[in-house]
Amino acid sequence: MMSSLVRRLKGRSAAEIIRLIGHNIAYHVKEMTPQARARNRQFQAFDETWGTDTFAIRELHTLDVDPAVAAHARRYQASNGTDMPVWFSDLNVDFARTVFIDFGCGKGRALLQAARFGFARAIGVEFAPELVEIAMRNRDIMQAKGALAAPVDVVCMDAGQYVLPADVPLVCYFYDPFDDAVMAPVADRLSSLGQPVTIIYLEPNCVGQFRRCGGWSESRSAGTLVLRNAAALAR
Repeated sequence: MMSSLVRRLKGRSAAEIIRLIGHNIAYHVKEMTPQARARNRQFQAFDETWGTDTFAIRELHTLDVDPAVAAHARRYQASNGTDMPVWFSDLNVDFARTVFIDFGCGKGRALLQAARFGFARAIGVEFAPELVEIAMRNRDIMQAKGALAAPVDVVCMDAGQYVLPADVPLVCYFYDPFDDAVMAPVADRLSSLGQPVTIIYLEPNCVGQFRRCGGWSESRSAGTLVLRNAAALAR
């Protein structure tokens, strides 16, 4: 474990290490609030209902991943998709024509929640092979129970290298999955697309990359940041 931690910290500046420590302290303080405990009970209920494994946090140093890529990633923590009906209603999503993409999908919690809607496809992009295996196992469990309304696939690769589907409307989901080094090429690719693209971004720490690219409108749905390109606004 110590060697994994050393690899994670290697090459980081003192300021980066301090920010990382501060981020972890803030997280643990927040997790002690009544709201966080209620959320966690809800997350656990999802797994109890479906027999899936999405709740438990996985720190990056516990995964067999490329340290050079992991240096720019966040740990896995299930995200809260309870507002999806509100988001999708506000955005007037045409599910049958739209592809949902979860960047940094981890064990697939948000991906599987979205797949309960009638998207044309639901795609998870995840760089950790072990998390991909868990996500696909969770998919198979829910699929066998008839709980999914969309076909689900999980791609194992660096999100910065992922080639986006062309000529279909996209709804892209981010739960603070990685830092600016990875978000920059992702934002560049999304910004270059001509089809309607909507981004739902929880904890938008790298929203500056989209602002750098330009061409995105910003709004809120149930308190969550939503970005839309011109084609999405024109629908």
